[in-house]
Amino acid sequence: MRNPGAMGTRFKSKPVVPAAMSANKKLIETYLGTADKSKLAPLLADDVEWIEWADGVPASGAMTRGKEAHLKNYGDDQLSGELHRLTEEGNVVVAEGTAHVTKKDGTSLSVRFVDIFEIENGKIKRKSSFGALIKGSN
Repeated sequence: MRNPGAMGTRFKSKPVVPAAMSANKKLIETYLGTADKSKLAPLLADDVEWIEWADGVPASGAMTRGKEAHLKNYGDDQLSGELHRLTEEGNVVVAEGTAHVTKKDGTSLSVRFVDIFEIENGKIKRKSSFGALIKGSN
C-alpha cells in the first residue's frame, strides 16, 4: 500500500532475493505502488474482475466487473503498508502484505491481505482479494 503520508507511493517493498523481476511481478508492484487512479487504469484489462472475500462478505465474494467499476471500488482512502512477498507461477502473481487505511473521517485500521492477480496480455485480468482485520488496529 502507500507509504504513510505519501500519496504517490502505496506500498514499500523490500526485495528478499536480489534478482531480475519478471514483467508480471513488476506490473503488480506498480499496481500496488500507485495511488493515482489515472495511472492504475492502463494496468487493467477492460473487462477486469475483482472478487473480495473478508468478514461480512457473502460466501460467493463481492464481485466488481469492468475497469471503471474497479477504479470506483478502489476508493479514495489513504493507504499505506508493506508488501511482504510476491510469488509468481505462470500468469498468476500472489501478493502478501499489510495495509494501513486512514479514512476521510480520520479513523484508521490495518488489514493483513493476500491478493491473487491473474494477468493476460500484460494487464490485470482478475484480482481475488482476501483480507483480515488486525484486531485492535481501529
